[in-house]
Amino acid sequence: MPSIKGTASITSTHALQKQLRSTTFPANFIQKVNIGKVHRAVLTHWIETRVEQILGFEDDIVSSTAVHLFLPESADDDGVEDAGAGGGG
Repeated sequence: MPSIKGTASITSTHALQKQLRSTTFPANFIQKVNIGKVHRAVLTHWIETRVEQILGFEDDIVSSTAVHLFLPESADDDGVEDAGAGGGG
């Protein structure tokens, strides 16, 4: 079975780890953010607008994926969604 040239570099994380060790990040990257204090609606709108600017068109799937990556659902929201998903009975 022929192999695709360069696939070893895809599965190896050595190069990525080496680059992360040599990268210097700004000092404010050390400060942690309390997501509970962030205004979810404002940040969601900003993420959706920025994704649209980058893509050049509106894409709901990409926007919602980006929002959910940065703003995970809280435990309260999950309970409300699960209550309606049970079906009958």
